[in-house]
Amino acid sequence: MNELMQQGFQLMALGMGVVFLFLGMLIGVISLTSKVIQRFETAPADAANTSNTDNDLIEVITEAVQQYRSDHPQRKK
Repeated sequence: MNELMQQGFQLMALGMGVVFLFLGMLIGVISLTSKVIQRFETAPADAANTSNTDNDLIEVITEAVQQYRSDHPQRKK
């Protein structure tokens, strides 16, 4: 019985060690990937240009909603 418990603990320690090493390597790869992506990332767009795009998008969505509502009248419950 004592030998069986010892083998069980050895197997448990080996399994936990493998998982710990794998997770450590995974963290390293993710960190490296993040640094590489940040190096090649493009500069953010100008705030003024984004504002115009947002306003245009709002206008298009508003018009689409109005057209949908005119084509599909709401049913009263």
